[in-house]
Order: sequence, then C-alpha cells, then structure tokens
Amino acid sequence: MKRRLLYIVFIISIFAVFLLSGCSQEVTSENEDMLKIGILPNEEVLPLYVAQEEGFFKKYDIDVEIVNFQSAAERDAAIQAGAVDGVEGDLLAVALIRQGGTPVKAVSLAMGASPEEGRFAMLAAPNTIENINDLKGKKLAISKNTIIEYVADQMLLANGIKPQEVQKVNIAKMPLRAEMLLQGEVTAAVLADPLAVHAELKGAKVLVDDTKMSENISQSVYFFRDDVIKNKKSAIRKFLQAYGEGAEAVAKNPEKYRDLFIEKVNIPVELQSSYPVPTFSPLELPTEKDSQRVIDWLRANKLLTEDYTYMDIVTDEVIKTID
Repeated sequence: MKRRLLYIVFIISIFAVFLLSGCSQEVTSENEDMLKIGILPNEEVLPLYVAQEEGFFKKYDIDVEIVNFQSAAERDAAIQAGAVDGVEGDLLAVALIRQGGTPVKAVSLAMGASPEEGRFAMLAAPNTIENINDLKGKKLAISKNTIIEYVADQMLLANGIKPQEVQKVNIAKMPLRAEMLLQGEVTAAVLADPLAVHAELKGAKVLVDDTKMSENISQSVYFFRDDVIKNKKSAIRKFLQAYGEGAEAVAKNPEKYRDLFIEKVNIPVELQSSYPVPTFSPLELPTEKDSQRVIDWLRANKLLTEDYTYMDIVTDEVIKTID
C-alpha cells in the first residue's frame, strides 16, 4: 500500500512538471517582445499595474502578461519550470534557485533602494513585552529560510541579540503569523506592511522598524532566467522602462492610483482609505554590500554551499542599456 501511494505521488509530481514545462514552451517561443512576469500581491508590484493601465507597455511595444501567485513557493516553482520568464522576489530566492539548478539573476530593484522603502517590522503581541531585549528566550514567529527570517536575524543582531537567543517559530503564511501574534500565541513576529500596520492598529507594539535602521536590510528585485536574459534582453529592457515610468507616475500622484492599489494589493479593509500609497525610486541595481550580506547569511545558515559573488546573482547587462 505504501509503495503504491509513493508511486501515485511520483506520477502526480511528474504530471505537474509536465504541465509547467508545457507552459515554458509558450514562454520561450520566438516572440521576443512577450514576457510572462510572476508576482505576489504586494505593494512592490503597483508600478506594474500602472504601466499596464496607462499603456506604458504598449508605448514600448512589449506584451506583458502578469501572472499572480499566492505564495513564494509557487512563484519560484514557476520560474524554475519555465512557466514564467521572470518574477518579483528577493535576492535570497535568486541565490537559492540558482543553486538549485536554474540559473537566474536580478536585473533591477523593485523596491528598497533606500531603507524607507518597503517596511518590515518586528512586533510584540498586545500586552506582552515592551522592548526587544525582553524577547530573549521567547517565541518569535518567522518564515524559515526566507527573507522574513533573514530580516529577523538582522534586526536581532543590530540590537545585540544572537538569533539563537530567541525561540523561532516557523509560520510560513503571513496572515496566519499576524493572527497568532494578535492572539498572543507567540510573543513577537516579523511582518511586512501592510499587515504590520494592521497588527499595530490591533494593539501590537513595534519593537524594530527596518525603515529606521542604519543599514538597508531588505530589498525586492526583478529576476529572470539566464536564458531569457540572453534571448530577450530587449524585451526585459522595455519591461523595465515601462515599469520605471509606472513608478514615476505613482511618485508624482500617489492618490490617483489608490483604487488600483487597493484592487491589486492585499490591503486590510480598515486601512484601505488611510494606508499610504507607496512611492518608488528610479531603476537601479541592488548594491554589492546589500547583496553580499544576503550571501553571507545564507552561507552562515548552511543554505548556500556555492561560493557565489555579487555578479553571480546580479547582472547589469540590461539596466546599463536603459537611457
């Protein structure tokens, strides 16, 4: 019975890969001005929808299909299988996917050129601790081996606390992590906005705000498979140009795009009228210092065995061609 069950699981896995591979034939077709971009419903992707709504993709004569995913795992599986050309993610994902056998590189920041962009916060449950030093020995909810745990470790270290001095609890889904925090099932949690703002509204206390730290510890990036960068470099350049114009439009008039922001990004109902529409910096690459910090953390946590350098996970060959 057990062998039969394992066989069924194996067949299902092969079938899933076959389906995704079928998608990849479409993605890697001869249409050099078509891109499939995988995203999560977070605030970084607003310029993407603005570019779509304002006709910036048409202006640059590029066909962009936005593919939504509900988890980073689904997004990462899609780019590995070739179901999408590129995705919005983070440098941890870039390094781990590359190590896993799918060569990918970041071509530009999506958000995080400055510490003020893209907030992560470590929050204490209502009526618990008042200071991060009181977190030692207590439960901290994170998502293991992701940017959430990376940010958590940077926050702890910046405050003189070793990550081993807290009890990390792995809660991968951020809404569940926020709910467990508010219910007092964990002492603290690391959340991204807008859920961090929502938790604070419900009584959680901010212990660390990464937008107020001296180091810029969190960035999101757009990254593509190496074969796409090679074969569709012009398309990626046009994509970034249109995205950049979308970001510029948001920066000039954020409130114009509030309805679009609420429609496309997971904003709690209580915050939809007050949560600030984010603004974005001009296109640029992640810095070598910020990228090396990610590589060092991955290696220290035995998640990365390859000796990657900055240029192994970041490329300037697309962005340098943009006027």
